[in-house]
Amino acid sequence: MNKGGRPKVGYSSEEKFMEKKRYYTNLPEKIKCHFLGQEYFHLRKGSQRYLSEIFECSCDTIRKGVEKIQKGSSFISYARQIKVGCG
Repeated sequence: MNKGGRPKVGYSSEEKFMEKKRYYTNLPEKIKCHFLGQEYFHLRKGSQRYLSEIFECSCDTIRKGVEKIQKGSSFISYARQIKVGCG
């Protein structure tokens, strides 16, 4: 454990991180928050700050993604696109 008392959360390798980062940058804005929610569940509790730093997004975006997944909204409509930065 680190000095803060929480276990260190992160990707297992630099290669895995770069692969995820490339994938994320190519996603439409509407799907980015869903992707971040999935990554949060994959890396487990305590990864929100880590994800917001490496993907350069707000913690609110991650929270919205988590809420959408918990509500079971796996269907994503492309009928209306979100402008960049309007989360």
